[in-house]
Amino acid sequence: MNAFDPLVLLAVFGLAGVGSVVRFLLSKWDSYLPFGILLANTVASFIAGYASVHYFNNEFWLIALVLGLAGGLSTFSSWAAATVQMSAKGKIMAPALYSVLTLVCSSTAAYFGLVVG
Repeated sequence: MNAFDPLVLLAVFGLAGVGSVVRFLLSKWDSYLPFGILLANTVASFIAGYASVHYFNNEFWLIALVLGLAGGLSTFSSWAAATVQMSAKGKIMAPALYSVLTLVCSSTAAYFGLVVG
């Protein structure tokens, strides 16, 4: 498959847009911890794990789902910004707890994505 195939580019573009809009909406769920971003990163990790196994032989869907949908949904920069913002607000334990939860939940979700089905 050619990486510059217009259909591949369109699929990545479209699914990344969907993922980004869902992440934006989830980011509005904010309390002591930014649970919306945590959920977005966790779901994206599950999608990436699932697609890595179930679409291994279908490069189009693998690229579309992992780079497009999961890539648009997950975000390292929002995780980092939320962590810094919590620190700036004087929250002591929240940034560390959020970082650990993000790593544990995302890694666990990716693993479950690999073994489901």
